[in-house]
Amino acid sequence: MSDTHPTPTSPRVDALFVQPFAHPVAISAMAGVGLVVSYLVAARDPIASWEIEVTRWLNQAPPLVAEGLWPVMQLGSLVGPVMVGGAILIFRRDRVVACLAVAIGGAAWLAVHGVKELVARGRPQVFMPDIVLPGGDATGFGYLSGHAAVAAAIAVVGMAVLPVRARPVALVLVALVGIARIVYGLHFPADVIGGWSFGTLLGLLVVTLLGDWHRARDA
Repeated sequence: MSDTHPTPTSPRVDALFVQPFAHPVAISAMAGVGLVVSYLVAARDPIASWEIEVTRWLNQAPPLVAEGLWPVMQLGSLVGPVMVGGAILIFRRDRVVACLAVAIGGAAWLAVHGVKELVARGRPQVFMPDIVLPGGDATGFGYLSGHAAVAAAIAVVGMAVLPVRARPVALVLVALVGIARIVYGLHFPADVIGGWSFGTLLGLLVVTLLGDWHRARDA
């Protein structure tokens, strides 16, 4: 009689994937409305007075607030997707979602720059001579906010493997990235809302396709 024991089967690295939203269609619709409305606002000439006032109010935040938001704001840069993908790989061991987080972040960044050229809306410094730029001038156009789009896209994809209790943290971080861009005088509110909406739609598309792939593979 053999005294060897069967080796336990290793869990599949992608078994942690779940659909992070109960109503993805409704969320997609809201994001679509946000994208359309933000574009209509961004296309206005002159800039809406409420955008000027909200931008000025947030831009006048104490320096300590701006400094505290700086590291959070980097989640919307191209460093953000790499950080999120690495965290997913280390803590959740899901190679597929980790790679998708990096890929969707890069795709969002590239797509946003295409939209910027089409809409050609200037940044706040073009319209507000008194704007404060703690991080220095920014080049290019303002709509959409690339940082807001990247942060939203990788957050949606990351939520596919995040515990439910941790998902509000991801949403707060996405919100802070967008707010930081206004605090730093780099975007108007419509730029940020459009970026959030655009990134959410991209993220939902990836999560939906990933969920379909899981169901087809497991059928």
